[in-house]
Amino acid sequence: MCKDMMPHHAGSSPQSSQSPYSFVVEPPAADNGVVQVRLSGSSPFVGVMIEGRTALDGDSVGQFINVPDNFQTLKCNDIPNSAVTHSENSPKDKIQVSWEAPDSFDEDIYFVATVVMNYTTYWTKFASEPTRVTKRTVGSIQDLGNTINKNLYEGCGTRKNCLGSPVGCETKKDCVALIAVRRSGKDYEFEMMALKSKYIAAGFSLDDKMGGDAVVECAYENHREGFEGVNAYRSWNVPNQKANQRQDSNSGVTLREGTYNDGNTYCKVLVSPLTAVGDVTFDLEHNPYYLLLAAGKSTAEGKVGYHDVARESSLASKLLTDYSPIVVHDSFYDGCNVDKSCFGYPDKCVEDQSCQAAASVLVQGTTYNFKLKSKQGAYIALGLSEDDKMGGDSVMECVQERNAVKLYLSWNKPGEKANTREKVNQGGIKLLNSSYSDGVIYCEFTRDASTQLMGVNFDLIREKYFLLLAAGSKLKEKGVGYHDIFFTVSGQKRSLSDVALLTSQSKLFVRLHGSFMVAAWIGTASIGIIFARYFKQTWVESSLCAKDLWFAWHRFFMLITWCLTIVACVLIFIDVGGWVSSTPSLIHAIFGLCTTVLCFIQPIGAAFRPHPTARNRPLFNWMHWLVGNAAHICAVLALFFATPVAKAELPPWLDWILFAYVILYVAVHILLTIAGCISDSKGAERVNTFPLKDLNTSRSALNSVERRMDAPFSGFRKLLLFIHIVGVTAVTAAIIVIICLAPIEAQLSTLQKKIMSV
Repeated sequence: MCKDMMPHHAGSSPQSSQSPYSFVVEPPAADNGVVQVRLSGSSPFVGVMIEGRTALDGDSVGQFINVPDNFQTLKCNDIPNSAVTHSENSPKDKIQVSWEAPDSFDEDIYFVATVVMNYTTYWTKFASEPTRVTKRTVGSIQDLGNTINKNLYEGCGTRKNCLGSPVGCETKKDCVALIAVRRSGKDYEFEMMALKSKYIAAGFSLDDKMGGDAVVECAYENHREGFEGVNAYRSWNVPNQKANQRQDSNSGVTLREGTYNDGNTYCKVLVSPLTAVGDVTFDLEHNPYYLLLAAGKSTAEGKVGYHDVARESSLASKLLTDYSPIVVHDSFYDGCNVDKSCFGYPDKCVEDQSCQAAASVLVQGTTYNFKLKSKQGAYIALGLSEDDKMGGDSVMECVQERNAVKLYLSWNKPGEKANTREKVNQGGIKLLNSSYSDGVIYCEFTRDASTQLMGVNFDLIREKYFLLLAAGSKLKEKGVGYHDIFFTVSGQKRSLSDVALLTSQSKLFVRLHGSFMVAAWIGTASIGIIFARYFKQTWVESSLCAKDLWFAWHRFFMLITWCLTIVACVLIFIDVGGWVSSTPSLIHAIFGLCTTVLCFIQPIGAAFRPHPTARNRPLFNWMHWLVGNAAHICAVLALFFATPVAKAELPPWLDWILFAYVILYVAVHILLTIAGCISDSKGAERVNTFPLKDLNTSRSALNSVERRMDAPFSGFRKLLLFIHIVGVTAVTAAIIVIICLAPIEAQLSTLQKKIMSV
């Protein structure tokens, strides 16, 4: 697509007539490496693709910046943002973008375009007049000079507010312009930089539009005689005029540092919390504001020029002390739940445009337009299902292959938890637009209202469906791999033409399953095993229900373990609806099933235990010990293998908490074993360290005179027991919280925003 620039519309061919669209490139010659490109014509268009080339049939070069909301960039010739295209197919009158040359560039550049007026009418590869563009080698912010803070990006989203251009550059640390704000004593410190610019400005606004805003400017000036350098000013975006007016007084704004180096501007400014502009007072400490960013190549005496380098605004208003990452507008979400249905992951992410992945469905007559977007992974897929389970579903896949996005139809095999493209007719879908840039997969396509897959008719007009949304990091030959990034199901079965907010299916049974298994095997089983193994010669003068304390507590904790395990197993089988076949779910399920089976038979075997004096009692002791410990080991392994299961939504660092539990558990065993050995060596009452030994044939506390005294080191054993109970309880509680609030990172981010907004 990048080379031939063909839309590949079936049954159509390019127009041979003169294109009604033309380019305007300004300036006619540029020595700073940036030109403004405008394409318009006598008729509206629905699709467009533009590249910058040094030859009409050459490869794309340079990058497009300052792309409007209803357009997006593509990666061509292995260069990010080297082409620009539409992001939706509504009629457009024009497109105006900026194009930036690569470093050390000094050549003529042609802008080549394909414009689609409608599905069958389009013009391909018509070009602008050549424009001479020169650009000296300009590095990143580190090249601005020794006075510039090279760690400007550090702390963004945690210790300071950052807004950069282009969108997402704060993470990649490649911003053309950046504003970083943090508290500094009673004031706010604004650290700002813009490449190839003579000014950068930060605005505080009650909305995300220009007008009625307080502005702090850092501008390079050489207009006044005897002065050349960067200065800081207060200004005002005049309401309803799209104009900026500098204030007479700069009170409340103090320039601490300013640098203009090789065409790049940097400054550090202190701003007072209370800023008055005319009769309007901006209270930065108590009131939330939208943050605006602007940067441009020109200044004049007493004012700054047009923001032709960068222009961004935050998606929502927030306090400057709210250091959560600033979310900028994403046109993907335009019209969600108003004109089209949107479904995203994690749940309820569509409202604040924070989805890791999302899907939208726009129905126009009998045309079904789908959009899929994922911030990571090798693929994103959307399935249509008659029920809320995987199996017998029609799946639409957007797959990243060799830096391009391909569209496929596939089929979830009934009863197998597996996906295939074999024998699946690829007709009925049509890719309209796609991109893969910086790990983000995006695709837009249409699907016929009625399609046949594997003998099943999917009628989007008459039938209702659940939506299955998934993403994974691996591909298979002629297929996609396991959805190891996420998998979610809509909680509602709806017609795709019904525009409504779609939320994820309840995961109550999954959460209960995980919580019960953790409570059973990290919590109660760990305590019950310790009682049976090391405390038969402790509290010997006490009893509970005519039973030794160690036995009563052991039986109590293991009974809870048994009940929780059986209930957890039933819950997950109800939720999943059968067995699983994909790794890592399969490994987790195998260890979990082994745990459940061993746990189930353990009390049955205990009910038939021989008399303590019977000849086969040692065999029973060995088997009881072996089955119990095998169940415990399988349970812990199942918990480790639950982390990569997409449906669990657990963070990878949960493994470190499990490792901490294992270390605690093993350490307590070692210390209690050493204490038992020392006790035995003193010739006192032997501590029944191992469950295979049975020194006393009765569980009655008063059966033997020898049992009237605890074995030596009972105080030490009790202390270790206390530490063990506190430790495993803390670990159990922490893991259960992580399970119940999964995905925990998203929940913590939401909680932080709520706290900061109070």
